[in-house]
Amino acid sequence: MMHEYFCFDISFPSVDFDSYEQGYEKVKSIHHAHLYSRENEIEIRILFEPNTYFGRKFSMWVASINWRKFGAYVATANETQNPRLQKLDLSDSALMSVKSGQQEGNLEYVSITIDSAKFHWPPESERLNTADFILNDAGFSIVKQFYAVLWPSDDEGQFRINRMDGRHEFYPLVNSRFRPEFDFSTQDDKSSAEATIVKEPKIHFNGLDQLNEDEIVKYGDIVRLMASFYSRTNIDYTITRIYLGNVTIAAKKIQGPTLPIPQGGLWEVGLNWHFDEFMKSGWQESALKNYLKLRVVVPLFNQSVVVGGSSGFLIRFNILELCKGGVSTADRKFKFIKSDTEVKKSFEQALNLLLEIVKVEDQEPFRNKWQGIIQKLQFKPMKSPIKEFLIQQKLPVDSFPLEIGRLIKIRNGLTHGSIEEISVDELEKANNLMYGIAGVLILNLLGIKDWKLNTT
Repeated sequence: MMHEYFCFDISFPSVDFDSYEQGYEKVKSIHHAHLYSRENEIEIRILFEPNTYFGRKFSMWVASINWRKFGAYVATANETQNPRLQKLDLSDSALMSVKSGQQEGNLEYVSITIDSAKFHWPPESERLNTADFILNDAGFSIVKQFYAVLWPSDDEGQFRINRMDGRHEFYPLVNSRFRPEFDFSTQDDKSSAEATIVKEPKIHFNGLDQLNEDEIVKYGDIVRLMASFYSRTNIDYTITRIYLGNVTIAAKKIQGPTLPIPQGGLWEVGLNWHFDEFMKSGWQESALKNYLKLRVVVPLFNQSVVVGGSSGFLIRFNILELCKGGVSTADRKFKFIKSDTEVKKSFEQALNLLLEIVKVEDQEPFRNKWQGIIQKLQFKPMKSPIKEFLIQQKLPVDSFPLEIGRLIKIRNGLTHGSIEEISVDELEKANNLMYGIAGVLILNLLGIKDWKLNTT
């Protein structure tokens, strides 16, 4: 009979636990552990001899580290004692909670919970080169657009939930194809008048024979970001299953608090598209190119929808700055007709001439200030880099209900707590404008140019 948990050995190669508490028996380098994988929890129990006081030492150690990087300290071994399990990978796991002082027989154990774990299983030939990314509850709103309701089929007594007309095809993503799907499971009792069909949303990939695990995970994340942006909430994967030629990789992720699920769509930026139309808009190449930015700005955009007010405005302004990136000063310098040495000499001559009209006791501070002025004199009058960026992005800045300079002043006022001159009505107008700007900038990162910004 299978255990309710996985057995394995765990160690922390770079950690000297005995340095945290002196005078007790030394901690063993390797501990036996049990992993419990429940619906909304991954618990690991690390067993130890009580006289080592490992529980206290472990608690003191974790208080000194970044919990998000917990997996970097962990090594696992002896996982194959579990039927079919080839490997347990905790390298990307973040620590969520710690509880010590638990007892199991003659041993004590530290109970920890982590946010994710990855399991390696034998390959499955019938699912070779495919992958399933199981979605959280927020993903249901995306997948439901592709299915009709339960309806009798041609066969008497049979019922089916079919895909909607025109929603059968897969969407391309470089060397792979994907589409939103439901996994169906049933719950029935012949003594009951009711049977239940459970629909589990997922993104299904196939054609993965030219891709490795990292590439498949990246492609899955890109589709997740697209769905999150469209739905205005953070869609995530709870379970990932990747079926490669030599291994099946299953990863489980515990969900944190989820954002409220607002009505999705792109109508605020002039695109009355279903998700199917969004997927057909030719975003693939741009999404891959701008993947690192999208990973940051899409969750921020959804967060701004939830918080609203001054916090929402600041988040949206941050999205603008992240999309803009750095500004080069190379083209802003004046082009002098003499060499650098001659230019420097001319500035010194100008300083000596000016010092003739300055009192002797003020000449030294004047000379110091002159050094800063020289730096400024080498550059042409500076245009607003934010305005120039928005013009480059094809946004109608001259039609904005608030000027760029005023948006910047509002941002500065909110950042420094100077909000006396910002009315509630102006903040709402600025927020609505920044919401549209942020949405357009994300669409531009995706290479989608069909948007229309409402500036009224």
